[in-house]
Amino acid sequence: MNRRPAWLIVFVYVAGGLLAAMAIGPTLWLASIALQRPGRDLNTISADVTIANFISAWEKGHLAEPLINSLLTTVLRAALNVLLAALAAYPLACMTFRGRQTMFMLILATMMIPEQVILVPLFRIVAGLGMYDTLAALVVPFSVSALGIFMCRQAFLQIPTSMEEAARIDGASAPAIWWHVIVPLSAPTLATLALFSIIGAWSDLLWPLVVLQSRQVYTLPVAINELTGVFNTNLRLAYAAAVLALVPILVAYLAVQRWFRPQLFAGAVKG
Repeated sequence: MNRRPAWLIVFVYVAGGLLAAMAIGPTLWLASIALQRPGRDLNTISADVTIANFISAWEKGHLAEPLINSLLTTVLRAALNVLLAALAAYPLACMTFRGRQTMFMLILATMMIPEQVILVPLFRIVAGLGMYDTLAALVVPFSVSALGIFMCRQAFLQIPTSMEEAARIDGASAPAIWWHVIVPLSAPTLATLALFSIIGAWSDLLWPLVVLQSRQVYTLPVAINELTGVFNTNLRLAYAAAVLALVPILVAYLAVQRWFRPQLFAGAVKG
């Protein structure tokens, strides 16, 4: 057996360590400042820590209502993204009709349009529908994405057609095949799409800043952005609020990571 040279192994581990430090370092730095006691230099790290900053940020920043708003919009956006993307991808992957490929290419073409370009027309549409300054404005325009349709279509194409044909022979309808055959076998892809949707919805700041005005409908990123100015004399409170905002993302990842298993596809077809 050919073994990898020692220098290559060392290079891989060093490169991996550097990439991990670049990804985790800012978060650790943020958490270290959030745990500092008032009066200390922000650029120093001390073993003398306190959780008082988190309590003050929660109470003085009134983060309970923005947290509920963020949870609501994030869950709705993620659920709609997975559901609608899976529904749209099924005919594009498993059915034959005229213009299927053209329709798929048009959907992919929308991925090349930056979000900033459609910001103004999207705002006018939302305002015209009466959704300005409402949580619906954060959910409806982003209830499905071209990336989600692409991911689901590619996953559906990997499923053997023999399984769909067997279900059809047993008398299953197209919706039943989609629900009982296609969706369960695509669980890893759907879980990945759900995680991407959760992260995108939870951390979205630009669009809520444009479309929200009343503090009653603020999401957590908007509220934290406001705290940066309110707590300008004590940035530790704003950093503590930012650390608190990371907790739901970690919980969401732990909740869906059980689906990131390629073994779910193993044994689906035998012979």
